[in-house]
Amino acid sequence: MKKYNVLLPIAGKAQRFLDAGYTMPKALILAKDKHVIDWAMESVRLEECNLIFMVRVDHIYNFSIDKILKQKFGEDITIVKVDKVTRGALETCTLAEEHIDNDLPLIIYTPDVYFGPQFDPADISKDADGFLLTFTANSADHSYSDYGEDGIVTNVVEKEVISKEANVGLYHFRTGKMFLKYAREVIDGDMLVKNEFYIAPMYNLMIRDGLKVTAANTEKMHVLGTPHQFEFFVDNVINRFGSRPIALASDHSGFGIKEIAKKVLQQKGFPIIDVGTYTDKACDYADYVTQVTSLINRRDCSHGISFCRSGQGANIAANKVKGIISGLTFDEYTAEYAIKHNCCNHFAVPSKYVDEEKFSKMVDVWLDTTFDGGRHFTRLHKLL
Repeated sequence: MKKYNVLLPIAGKAQRFLDAGYTMPKALILAKDKHVIDWAMESVRLEECNLIFMVRVDHIYNFSIDKILKQKFGEDITIVKVDKVTRGALETCTLAEEHIDNDLPLIIYTPDVYFGPQFDPADISKDADGFLLTFTANSADHSYSDYGEDGIVTNVVEKEVISKEANVGLYHFRTGKMFLKYAREVIDGDMLVKNEFYIAPMYNLMIRDGLKVTAANTEKMHVLGTPHQFEFFVDNVINRFGSRPIALASDHSGFGIKEIAKKVLQQKGFPIIDVGTYTDKACDYADYVTQVTSLINRRDCSHGISFCRSGQGANIAANKVKGIISGLTFDEYTAEYAIKHNCCNHFAVPSKYVDEEKFSKMVDVWLDTTFDGGRHFTRLHKLL
């Protein structure tokens, strides 16, 4: 017998995706070689979990989403058909009452996120009545939990920044019965937030009654809830360094290190696109950097690297191009944070400060580093 019930509400209309021209249910939109639901489910360890999917009836008839989910996650999953418009995620979840009105622990997971490291339900403290997974953020688009170093939650608020800990969209309750008890109080009490019933604020009722609610932070977080967030994830996050050819450019001052870099990358097995310059004769870096940025925007390469004496000219030229996030990189630290916090798809490298050994180490860092997302996406969103 499995130890947890996991309720997955994917019955939303996803109007923003429809308005952007997407026709498939959000869960079945492809992100590279996997659907959104596949990326989301990779974030949770599911071996001990009964999976209960809540899906729209029209998505069953038009897209066979029930059959697709069973192909992906097994014939023993439960499909709950939603045939009416609800007043938010909390009310939607109560439609699964017959499957969760029991003493098994309940996890509600809204699967339009991708986070890491992988969450294991067994890691939840055995004495916790409720648990929320959080990530670091500062945008009022999320719900927030307030808790200290002991992990004890004292307040949960929807669409208002009360701490740096935004909720991922993964909610745990000691039992399904406990969830339903407090869900009924919220709905019967008409406790709407912006005309919707949300799950997160329900924990305040549990805290009021002396129950123990805990939380923990996850390191990496990517929200796939809007077309812009989804497209950024596809174009930048899962587009890992070296997943396609690397484009190289330089001016005359960077020509020597570009040739060295080309050798290093080829020795590590990366295909190269060298757009020039091809001699050390004086030239303008902008003419070559813009060729690299064009390759990046056409998805002909995963990343670009441009070399000039200080790196600053190449960096300025790249960052003037829409869709390009360029970082000045000259050691392992700047190489790491160019991706970790800034999701750079172009690196400007100064020939004056980088030699073969240092460049080789930078390449290894780029290979091993992924974008943290969360608050760093919010910052980038202001610039892009």
